[in-house]
Amino acid sequence: MSSGATSNRFASIRPTRGELLLAGVFALLGCSVIAALISTGRVLTGGENQVAADQLQYLSWIVSASDHGFIRSLWSIPEQSSSSFVEPGFLLSGLAHRAGLSPLLSYQLWKPLSIALLVIGFAAYVRRTLPSGGARTAGLALALFGLSPAGAILSWGQLSSGWRAQIEFATGEVFAAGWIWGYMMTAIAVATLPLCLLAAERGLGERRAGFWAAVAAGLALVCSWLQPWQGAELVGAIIVVGIFQRRQYSVSLFAKRHLPIVVAGIAPLIYYRWLAHSDPVWELAGAANNALPAWPLSVWVIVFVPYLAALPAWLKRPRGWQDTALRAMPALMLLEYFAITVTGAGTFAFHALQGFGLFIAILVIRSALLWRDSVWWGGKTWLAIVLCLVFCVPGSLHRLNLMRLEIHRSAQPYFLEPGEDAALTELERDPLNGGVLAPIKAALTVPSRTGRPVWVGQLSWTPDFRKRVARAELLFNGSLNSQTARDLVIESRARFLYSDCGHRTNLSAALGPVIQSSASYGCARIYRVRGVDR
Repeated sequence: MSSGATSNRFASIRPTRGELLLAGVFALLGCSVIAALISTGRVLTGGENQVAADQLQYLSWIVSASDHGFIRSLWSIPEQSSSSFVEPGFLLSGLAHRAGLSPLLSYQLWKPLSIALLVIGFAAYVRRTLPSGGARTAGLALALFGLSPAGAILSWGQLSSGWRAQIEFATGEVFAAGWIWGYMMTAIAVATLPLCLLAAERGLGERRAGFWAAVAAGLALVCSWLQPWQGAELVGAIIVVGIFQRRQYSVSLFAKRHLPIVVAGIAPLIYYRWLAHSDPVWELAGAANNALPAWPLSVWVIVFVPYLAALPAWLKRPRGWQDTALRAMPALMLLEYFAITVTGAGTFAFHALQGFGLFIAILVIRSALLWRDSVWWGGKTWLAIVLCLVFCVPGSLHRLNLMRLEIHRSAQPYFLEPGEDAALTELERDPLNGGVLAPIKAALTVPSRTGRPVWVGQLSWTPDFRKRVARAELLFNGSLNSQTARDLVIESRARFLYSDCGHRTNLSAALGPVIQSSASYGCARIYRVRGVDR
C-alpha cells in the first residue's frame, strides 16, 4: 500500500511528453541569442537584447557589487552617490566575479536556473489550475510562448519605430522567452510568482502547513526584491484572496500563515521606496523612466484584444483559494500599470504586465472549455493545435527575427573590435583613478569592462542624458572647435577619453594642452587628461 502510494505520488510530478517538449523548445529559444552571438567568434560585450544597454548596466552592477557588495552607479561623472543599493542576484554574481569569473559569465550562470524555474513554475501552476491532457499542454504552450501576432503582421522583416515600436514594446513585456535574453532576474522573479501562490495555498492546509507558509514567505521576498512590480502584485493577491475567502478560512489562520508572506513581500518595496526618495541616483532613474509615454489606446486594442478570450472564465465565480488568486493576478497587473501611469507613484509601469501571459493563458483555456467541453476539443485536436500555433509561432519567430536585425544593424554594442578590446583592457589595468568620457556606444561598454564611471552612459542613470549624448558625439566626430572641445573635457572631469572604432578623428591637436598623452590600439584610442583631480 505504501509502495503504491509513493509510486502514484511520484507519477503526479513526472513531466509529460508535451511538457518535456515545450521545456526543450523554450530552453533552445532562450539560449538562441547568446548562442548566435558566441558563434560569430567575436568579442562579446554582454548585450543580448534589443536594448543592449540594459545588460551592460547589469554587468556594471556585477563589477560594482564585486568590490563591496553595494551597487553604485557608474553612469555619471561625478558619481552622484558612493553606494546605491544591494540586490541579491547581482550580489551573488559579484561574488562569482570576485572569484575570477568574467562579469558576462557571472551573469550568464543565471540563465539555466531562470529557464528551469520559469518552466517549473509555469508548469506547476498550469497543472494546479487546468484539467489534465491537452488542456494543460495548450495552457503551458500559451504561457511560455503566447504572444500577440500583431507585431509579426505589422512589421515582419523590419525594425519598427514610432507607433509600431510601441506595439513591439507591449508584446515584448509579456513574452516569457524574451526575459531569458538578458533579463534573467526578471525571469526568476516572475517564476516565483506562481510558486509562491501554490505554496501559500498549501500553507493553509493541514499537512506541513507551517513549512509551506515559510517557503511562500521566502519566495515572496525573492520575488519582491528582484522585481518590485511583481512583488506588489503578489502582496495584493494574498490580501485580495484573504478578503474573498474569509468565510472559508479564519482570520487567525490567515494572520498566522499569510501575514509573514505579506511582510516578506512588502519589505523590499519599502526599501526601494526609501531609495527612490533618498538617493539622487534613484530619483534620477525614476524621473527618466516616468518620462516615457504610456501605451496609447490603439496599442492596447491591437495587442491585448485577443486576451479578451479569457473574460468568460474570469467572470465565473471562483471556487477556492487558487481560483480566486488566478482571477486576481491579471486584474492587479492591469491596475498597477494604470495606477503608476496616472499617479506616478512608482516607476516604469510597463513592467507591471510581466507574468500577465501565464494567468491569461490559463483563463483562455478555461474559456475554451466553457465554450466546448474537453470531449469536443479532443475530437478537434487539429483546431486546438492551429489556434495555439497562431498565438505562439509567428510572434516568437518575429521576436527572434527582430534580434537578428538589431544585431546586424550594429547600432548597439553587441561586439568589440580587437582594438576596442585592447583599449578597454588597458583602461582596466591603468593605475590612475578616474572616469571616462566616450561616445555613447563605446561608453556603454566601459563600466563593465573597467569598473570606471563614464560621463554619459545609461538613459536612466545619466543626468541630462540626451544633451550629453549629443555633446560627446560632436566631440568625438571632430565637430567642435578647439576651445569648445577643451571646455567639454574639463567640464566632464574625466581622467580618460576613449575613442572607439566608429570614431577615427584624432583629437590630440584640438585638445592640445588638455591631453597628457594618447595611445592607439588598432582602430581605438585612449587619451589621458592632464591635471584631473579625482
